[in-house]
Amino acid sequence: MKHLRDIIKIIVADSSLILRQGVMATIKRASDTDVQFVETDNILELTTKIESFKPHLLIVSSALALQFSNIDIRNRPNLKRILLMSSLLDQKIIENFDGVISIYDSAERIHNIIDDLMNYDEAEGDSEEQLSQREKEIICEVVKGKTNKEIAEHLNISVFTILTHRRNIAKKLQIHSATALAIYAIANKLVSISEVK
Repeated sequence: MKHLRDIIKIIVADSSLILRQGVMATIKRASDTDVQFVETDNILELTTKIESFKPHLLIVSSALALQFSNIDIRNRPNLKRILLMSSLLDQKIIENFDGVISIYDSAERIHNIIDDLMNYDEAEGDSEEQLSQREKEIICEVVKGKTNKEIAEHLNISVFTILTHRRNIAKKLQIHSATALAIYAIANKLVSISEVK
């Protein structure tokens, strides 16, 4: 993972020891950055662990996701949250997370999702250049007329991660229509006018 930080701190929250250990081993194996983990099997001690460990990333399983919405993490605005999906959940619960991984995802896919999330804050210059490289790629795909599913398959990340990127793009650019996004992409030389659909 190509992070700006020397150490990435991750909390893994799941009621299953085997699942927690598997997630940590998979991330450690895929990472070229020093990764420190804290794990918990219940949502009650999660707030305490967040305050004491000060993680960059929080991975919460489907089993604990229902209770996670009750956790107040407003004082940690840079904390990225990933849902570890092992069963179907209501879309409102999924929206509490910045990204989604599945128990069936490959190590490479998990690596890509985490890498994308950890690079969200990577500013590339002035306020016009707040977008990460991945966000620019997504803008290009969107204005070329591709669906979220097609973009996810092309970039080898989940549809949920695409949706998160699109929300962040809209927030950063204050652009909420496809037409305005196409104009932005052309004006900033992300695509040529002939590529826009």
